[in-house]
Amino acid sequence: MIEDAAVILENSRGWRELLAAFEAGRNPQSLAAVVPSSMQELFVATYGKLLLGDSPVWKDGAHPDLIQAGKYLSPPSIDDCRTLPGELGLHPVVSTKRLAVIWSADKISLEAANSLLKLAEEPPAHGHVLFVLEEDNLIPTIKSRVWSIYIDLPEELAASNPYPSTPEDWAAWIEKGNKKTGSEIIYIEIESWIRYLTEKGDFVKAAEMESLIRLMEQKRLSVPMIQDLVFAVLKEGTPYGQIFGDIW
Repeated sequence: MIEDAAVILENSRGWRELLAAFEAGRNPQSLAAVVPSSMQELFVATYGKLLLGDSPVWKDGAHPDLIQAGKYLSPPSIDDCRTLPGELGLHPVVSTKRLAVIWSADKISLEAANSLLKLAEEPPAHGHVLFVLEEDNLIPTIKSRVWSIYIDLPEELAASNPYPSTPEDWAAWIEKGNKKTGSEIIYIEIESWIRYLTEKGDFVKAAEMESLIRLMEQKRLSVPMIQDLVFAVLKEGTPYGQIFGDIW
């Protein structure tokens, strides 16, 4: 199984299409990227470095010419969207371009989305706009103004897979997780377990795991903490409400 999210991104059809366009000098100014939630930060950082340059000014995913509307897993407000054109229109600070990222663009309000129509269609000459989505449901009036790509997962990770069932299986999963440097693959694996639970008709447990994974992503937990919580819910049967209390 692939153990590096960066490899998944680089090998995805959508990324290859984008890279080919960039190398041919056809990089779109307005781009919508449908990306699994666990890989969205990686995608933004990788695309940002491709567009703005991979220099030491990058720090913790931030860059002087990177403007963020909303934040990871949280859509921007109407006010965020209304101020975005002015911010993107400012002269670049250290790069030759500026990039505006609209997080969770599939979850923004209709009013906020409509305020971005002109920006999506006519960004400033030095400006680029990136709509980050988990689901391909960007409103049609914006979708018709942007180039869309899809970051797909390898077949073995996109499928539904059963979670560990024996103590030995759980021990092997935890040991494998200790060798990972990032949490993206862990989340992708857990999402495949959620699909398995759904297919088996265990909708309550699937919903609990879906909520838990979103909470863990927002809290930016380490791999060991993620594994401990998942083990507690799926193997030990710890009440889901108690998990919420422990994290908050």
